[in-house]
Amino acid sequence: MRTDHSPDTSSGATIPKGEWPRWFVEPSHPLERELLARVLASDTHLREVHFTVIMMQMNYLVFRGNYAELLQLHKAFDQPLVFRELALQTDSGQDMSQATIVAFTRLLHNFLASATMLVDVTRRWVRHHFVDSEFLHMYQQEVSKRFKSNVQAQFLEDLRNFTLHRALPLSIPELRMEQVTENTLRSSLAIVLLKNHLLEWANWSELGRMQIDMAFEGEVDILSVCTQYFENVTQFTQWLFWHVRELFNDEVERINSAIMKLRTAGGASPRESLP
Repeated sequence: MRTDHSPDTSSGATIPKGEWPRWFVEPSHPLERELLARVLASDTHLREVHFTVIMMQMNYLVFRGNYAELLQLHKAFDQPLVFRELALQTDSGQDMSQATIVAFTRLLHNFLASATMLVDVTRRWVRHHFVDSEFLHMYQQEVSKRFKSNVQAQFLEDLRNFTLHRALPLSIPELRMEQVTENTLRSSLAIVLLKNHLLEWANWSELGRMQIDMAFEGEVDILSVCTQYFENVTQFTQWLFWHVRELFNDEVERINSAIMKLRTAGGASPRESLP
């Protein structure tokens, strides 16, 4: 158990609810879905843009969902009753602790994999669509500004390599007593990674090693690291989607206008309005 006077950054974590650009009109009728299929089948470029954008959104939602599950597990674990059972070292507390560690390790593995997937797929997508363009240069500058010297980003990239090439990281529950006021303490629980186990691996980057060295009392507050990274990636993804929405404006309007014309077609039957 530790007494910590610093704020708990992980227990108050929330999932940002940013605004996302509405790219395409969602078909609401079988004839609209048929029309959309015809439009996309008739133009390879439109079909590629539509498919890629939908997949990019899905990639982010997978990443977001994995983070949400990590956060949900932590909140379910960080309860007064669980804290009491662990503090008293009861059999029930030990069972809850072990089950939570297994579940947390699995969800952390999913989060790391989806983070790498999102980075790699996004990079290929941008380079494919905007090769030799001014936007590619702007994109690379934004990536460098946000991630090149980012300690959390590099640590999580290294941690994924650690899990692939060495072992799953060892984690333990941490019982915390945090000073809220001069005469008030607040108890909480967290899952942390063992620093010494991580340092047995020799392939940490300079920034990744820096994150480990910053760990309090030999334990890495992994959810806090994931939260900072998640928020950074979310802000970057918002930036990317809004800019690409402008660059693909003509393609988006061509796809959407077909459905809107069908919806606003005056007395003609939907079938007669199909091209």
